[in-house]
Formats: sequence, C-alpha cells, structure tokens
Amino acid sequence: MMKIMKNIPTVNDTHIKFKANYVEKTYILKKISPEKSSLVSRLICDYYEDLKNAGISIPKLLSKRGLIFNFEYCGSGLMEILKNKKLTNSYMKNLLNQIETILKNCRKNKVGLDPHIKNFTLLDDKVFYVDTFPPVSKEYINLLIRHNKEFKKEIKLHLKNYKPNKLFYHFLADLKKTKELNKNFYKIAKDNFIKKRYIRNFDMEKVNEIIKIEKSNISKTGFTLS
Repeated sequence: MMKIMKNIPTVNDTHIKFKANYVEKTYILKKISPEKSSLVSRLICDYYEDLKNAGISIPKLLSKRGLIFNFEYCGSGLMEILKNKKLTNSYMKNLLNQIETILKNCRKNKVGLDPHIKNFTLLDDKVFYVDTFPPVSKEYINLLIRHNKEFKKEIKLHLKNYKPNKLFYHFLADLKKTKELNKNFYKIAKDNFIKKRYIRNFDMEKVNEIIKIEKSNISKTGFTLS
C-alpha cells in the first residue's frame, strides 16, 4: 500500500515512509490487542514467505522490528500508472500478463491475497505485489475475529473474496469500482480472463457481489481487518 493510495477507502492503517532506496511500513492494529504485536509480526513474516514460495514477485524484506517492516523499493504504483488514458493496449496487456501470472501462482499454490490494483507496483517493466498486511492466513483471521467478534460474519465474508479461487473475479471487481482508471484496462482484463479460461461461464453478478460486500463493510464504523 503505497503513499499514493491515501485517498482510497481502506479498512487498515499502514504508515509508509519512503527512504533512499527502501520503503518503511508500520502496520497499525486497530482492534487486535497490542499485546499480540509479536504474533502478528510473525504471521506477516509467514505470509511473506508463503507468497515468495508461491513464486509471487514481491519486494525483498530487508529488516523488521516489531510491526515496522523495511522493504526494497519496487517502483511506482500501478494505480497511478493506469490513470493515464493514453496507454496503448500492448502496454496494458504486458502489465496484465504479469498480474495474471501472480494470480495463477496464488491459485496454484493456494495462497490468498488482496488483488486490488493499488497493491501492485512497476519497476523496470516488472510488476510486483506489495501488500503483506493483513496476512491472509487462517491463524490471522481467527485472531482478528477473536478481537472483533461483532463483525465476525462481515470479516469472513470480506476475506472469502481473498481466497485463491476468487482472485480473478475479485481483480475485475476492484477494477470496475475504481472509476479513475483507464477503462480499457478493465475490458482487456475481462476479455483475457475469459479467453484464457481463468474464468469460465463469466457471471457479472459475481463481480457486483464482491463490490457490494466491500462497499458495505468499509462503510461500517468499527469494521477493520486489523
């Protein structure tokens, strides 16, 4: 979650500082007790390793202290890049092919993630996935629910869309709801996912349902994934 994403509604807090050649991220716990900081830090590290072992291109973790993680700088956010209305289809297809590889590897290795376009960056023509918080793991989800029981149903429903088998629909849903992006990118992504059979029997209702769930949860006071 890069600093250019400040204006995007979020259910987490990540404080970000850009240093000379790395990014410092401080993860903020909203509902989970501070006493669980060490456990959360360990779960973030475990999740980072899961992503890396799944073949996901992610920034190198340089160091950590508690909930402060230092990552190698991995370029500009795709969110900003894709606001450009003059991008060529071939350029966007190159970005999409790399994102497809990330989503395929997650599905193949049964690793969940949040595929919002804000979580991808570009450096030297290589796409990186940069979001390791919240860690998408059963242990973290159970911990989150124990500290936020009133939103148990909403948390489960929200994070269900982070599951490996939901990623292609989730990606399209996030593109569709992000109005400032180049509209051709959504069309190219949708057509590619259908053509390559990442999505079979395409159903727009599944896209709209993900948008509805996220919009509803983000609007609720007290709902958080941390």
